[in-house]
Amino acid sequence: MTFLGALAAPLLRCYCAPRAAVFARALDDVAAAQRRALARIVHACAATDYGRSLGLASGDGVDEFRARVPLVDYPVVEPWILRQRDECRAVITPGRTRCYEPTSGSSGPAKHVPYNDALLGSFRSLFAIWAHDLLVHTLHLRSGRTFISISSPLRGQEGFNDEREYLGSAMRMFVDRFLVTAPTTKQLRDPERFRDALACTLAACSDLEIISVWNPSYLLILLEHFELSRERLLPALPRGRRAVLERDPLRWHEVWPSLQLLSCWSEGAAAAPAARLASMFTGATLQGKGLLATEAPVTVPLAAAGGCVPLVDEVFLELEDKGGDVCLLHEAEESAEYALVITQAAGLLRYRLGDRVKISGRHRGVPLLRFRGRADAVSDLVGEKLNETFVAQALREVAAAQAFCTLLPVLPESGRPHYWLLTDDPRPVLGQAMEEALMRAFRYREARFLDQLGALQILVRSDMRRAVHDALAASGLRAGDIKDRALLPSLELASSVRARLMGDQRAPA
Repeated sequence: MTFLGALAAPLLRCYCAPRAAVFARALDDVAAAQRRALARIVHACAATDYGRSLGLASGDGVDEFRARVPLVDYPVVEPWILRQRDECRAVITPGRTRCYEPTSGSSGPAKHVPYNDALLGSFRSLFAIWAHDLLVHTLHLRSGRTFISISSPLRGQEGFNDEREYLGSAMRMFVDRFLVTAPTTKQLRDPERFRDALACTLAACSDLEIISVWNPSYLLILLEHFELSRERLLPALPRGRRAVLERDPLRWHEVWPSLQLLSCWSEGAAAAPAARLASMFTGATLQGKGLLATEAPVTVPLAAAGGCVPLVDEVFLELEDKGGDVCLLHEAEESAEYALVITQAAGLLRYRLGDRVKISGRHRGVPLLRFRGRADAVSDLVGEKLNETFVAQALREVAAAQAFCTLLPVLPESGRPHYWLLTDDPRPVLGQAMEEALMRAFRYREARFLDQLGALQILVRSDMRRAVHDALAASGLRAGDIKDRALLPSLELASSVRARLMGDQRAPA
């Protein structure tokens, strides 16, 4: 395997080089690259029912496109997507629709995003650019052994089974033999058995070099699961691996001494668990992922950029400021914050993605985008309008550095609405400190003074990260897609999590 990995790395680098070179040239003139990307998308979408309803013409330029197409949210395009599913033709998505990929739904009901070959091509382009950059600047592979986050394949689940399906057959020829996956994944429908199998498969891999997951908590939970179940799982592992896995304390950097790269979310609520992973694997590079939404790939991390670069030749991007003014990517102001508006190849035109970004610098004149949070992550039980960004800042001030914390809105059958703070931080002062921090929000303070909201309640469990993750998975979210959230604004999901936790342990008084 060492020989194969060393041989495959330069082959993969050569395979990805042409696409990386095209992207590098696109960065020389971001405005021109964006015009070309939009022209390609408009030409295809003008032939759909949705495009025709907007009066879109195949030759429309940037100004004509922005004049004809309004800014939209998912409820506007959902009827077109549903009609397309019923009629099995190009109602909103040009070409053949391969599947309808559900979003994670952590801030509301899941959306179903149509995927055609062009959108899949955008994701594959991003992977090629990212892989080439890593192989040139960061990785020196020997075994090439790689773990890519996958989720337990629950029955009835729509969309792709795991991230490998984004790669395409040619790329999978390069990488499939190096991927570390549970050998009986398709047969394991029980999440606990799946976690057992995957944890054992990872623990058995002595030459793991790359870990790529979305949420760092996903990996932390998997490692904690092995440690908690170690006595039961060790007999299933090869004898040669048991010695390093039997040590107390278990040091994961000794389990995987060849690990070179940890790729995961590292911004917002993911910052603390990502920092915890970085402290566990000091010999590996921790690289924050770019902004990849179910709806489109948006940015790619590049070593030379020191940040995440927009995919300027695949997705057309606009930036909406707090006042509602919308600018083009090359017009972005330094250090400003914006809500993202995307136009992508599967028919989502001028679509509010719901993510906020900050302009964190420039690379060759191209604005770097840093994820700041969800634009629509607001909880409003009685008019208090708590925003996730505000809650995240409050938690950074009062909680332990790497503690897991999330705030849940509670609408009880009787009594006043209130919030729960779910955490693994056992300090008794945390609840009062968090309540005082929330009181800095004028509307929250007003609602508390008017007795419209009850006091913050706190629930502490040492395994809270895993408990919340399992509760969200039980509600239908795919395990690998679950995000750490400072605030879970969806009442439906919050209620599901609360019910699950109340079943596990006494609710807070």
